[in-house]
Amino acid sequence: MISEAPPARQRLGPYELLRRLARGGMANVFLARRGGAHVALKVLDKSRIADGEAYSMFLDEARLVQMLDHGNVAAVLDVDVLDDEVYLAMEYIHGVDLRELLGACMKRGAMIPYEVAIAVIAAAAAGLDHAHHRRGPDGAPLHLVHRDVSLSNIMVGHDGGVKVVDFGIATSALASVHTMPGIVRGKASYMSPEQCLGDKIDCRADVFALGVVLYELTTGARCFSGKTDFDRMLAVVRSEFIPPSVIVKDYPRELEQLIVATLSTDPARRPASAGALIAALDDLARRHGWTGGRGAIARLMRTCYGDVPEPWLADGDDAVATLDDTAAPHVAEVHDTVRSEPLQLLEKAPRTRLARGSQSDLTPRPQKHDEHDGHDDHDGHDDHDDDEPTSRRAALRRRTRTMPGYSPVFS
Repeated sequence: MISEAPPARQRLGPYELLRRLARGGMANVFLARRGGAHVALKVLDKSRIADGEAYSMFLDEARLVQMLDHGNVAAVLDVDVLDDEVYLAMEYIHGVDLRELLGACMKRGAMIPYEVAIAVIAAAAAGLDHAHHRRGPDGAPLHLVHRDVSLSNIMVGHDGGVKVVDFGIATSALASVHTMPGIVRGKASYMSPEQCLGDKIDCRADVFALGVVLYELTTGARCFSGKTDFDRMLAVVRSEFIPPSVIVKDYPRELEQLIVATLSTDPARRPASAGALIAALDDLARRHGWTGGRGAIARLMRTCYGDVPEPWLADGDDAVATLDDTAAPHVAEVHDTVRSEPLQLLEKAPRTRLARGSQSDLTPRPQKHDEHDGHDDHDGHDDHDDDEPTSRRAALRRRTRTMPGYSPVFS
């Protein structure tokens, strides 16, 4: 049990807490140490322990991820219930999530290069493909679907490694908590149409979410935007998004076609699996001569962040955290003086939002930016962060609405 007045070294079971990495509505994540090994310790918030559903979902995540063994999935190393504390120990990833990386690039007036974006998505897809095909102890398929793939749930290491994290709302044959009909879970802007509608989902829902992430990495724009979760979910169901070629000058047509197919409202028209998406990405990269891979990702990380030491080396041995620590999570500063290669510049996007679906003509509609009158009907700011989860919400019902204007990922 964690004492309210911590000793010189605050501990949770065998783990010494060093610093808070993240704070969420359901759990907090700490950098911790056990012997000479460093881990990310995810601790269920005490206020949620009495919530039977939250408690069960937390343990489901630990049990499920312990069954996965892939280099592109953050591993769960340990799970325990200690008096009034519930925690799981995960491998520590020395890096940032895609949301932060995209923001770091855009602050430099640049975008993530195509070859790096493709390499990141292919790596995440490899981890998800492993999860989708995993079988339980009895040999039966787990039918695992992550359901929460987004910019913030894909981590990129300073060494170029890519990890899918947070299987907290994943659905599988082993889950003890099942989503009731008409209830949806996930982030509104990344949920597939069938997920928004509360219909049955499979691995292609995660493929759809990967398409959303690829769109946002290569355009810097929200794929499905709106002022409310309902607006975002309706945009998903109606397949209302601006073609990348309208946002970015000279956007590769074949990449746009792949993204549009991945974002199809009909799961049968998407790549049939995460593995099929990888094959399509590899073929695209080969035809364009894009040499990505882990090395290209690592070079981009160095361009944006420089050489960042592990936090336990930067902090020394005296850093201590407690479960009540309110310090903000550590965020590496962008070093503007470090630049190893040019990045693809983002063209200023037009303000008119176009309704474009998977069956639409993808010919770009060029718009001269100087013809814009400067009056924007959309303020570019969402009232709700798209990376916040949507849960325990009635399934979307179709209705008509006026489409909002173009919304950048960071406004």
